[in-house]
Amino acid sequence: MVAITWFRRLAVVTAIFAYLQIALGGVVRVSGSGLGCPDWPLCHGQPYPPANLHSIIEYSHRAVGSVTELLILVTFLAAWAIWRTRRPAVAWLATGAFVAGLSEALLGADVVANELASWLVLAHLALAMVILGFLVATAVASMPATHGAGEPALRRLMAVAAGATYLLLLTGSTVVASGADAACRSWPLCGSGFTPDFTGFNAFTMLHRGSVLVVGALLVFVLVRATRTPGLRATSIATLVIFALQVAVGAGAAVTDAAFFNGFPVALATLVWAGVLTAALLTLPLADHEAEPSRIVVEGRSA
Repeated sequence: MVAITWFRRLAVVTAIFAYLQIALGGVVRVSGSGLGCPDWPLCHGQPYPPANLHSIIEYSHRAVGSVTELLILVTFLAAWAIWRTRRPAVAWLATGAFVAGLSEALLGADVVANELASWLVLAHLALAMVILGFLVATAVASMPATHGAGEPALRRLMAVAAGATYLLLLTGSTVVASGADAACRSWPLCGSGFTPDFTGFNAFTMLHRGSVLVVGALLVFVLVRATRTPGLRATSIATLVIFALQVAVGAGAAVTDAAFFNGFPVALATLVWAGVLTAALLTLPLADHEAEPSRIVVEGRSA
């Protein structure tokens, strides 16, 4: 039991570090520090950053990434040691995080080598979200056995909502990577706020905001419905609050272009993704394989 409790804490800490790495990546992008360390894995040819703000920001992102990779490795090894027979799904989810983490490190080096090519930056973020997803799933799957929260219909809706949230993240990142966000400085529509404008880059922004409207309505519907389920109430309410903050910050960033607003969208969007995914996973039943034989024996004796 001690090992299981220790693993659960490790899995949560690892997921938190993965989130911090993504949030810092957003700071790197907003501050223009992506090439603060133009080489990899060193920074200006040395193992520590020079006294330069952009270099320090980029190096901090890399440092958190290194700690995250180490934690993912430990989680991967511990998962196979503790869960391989009791609950194999935990071990395989940790393996997915480990493999994706290695790929992310190589992709990060490629991003620097190609001087922040927009499609590579997008792929880098997409893979980071996948890693976080695997880690959140590992943490949830290691929790005590449960029959799952909610009915099958809610499980399907939560799965669709999680997938839609992930795709919405990518559309938002595509808008930023293409520079389309700089062309539209009004909200909610690009035409002075109240008129549709699909000219030039504004088309990308309008499509993204349309996606936010559709997916947002789905999220609100599913999460409000989930608040009526005891095992999902806290997660669903927290995710709804974060989603509302995300919309408000997105509007602030569009209207003001202030660094204060621009620094938060990625961090908040990632929390929404993690929250929706957690709620979806909590609807699934969890059972230990080793517990099945003893349960059957007990039922047989009682019969």
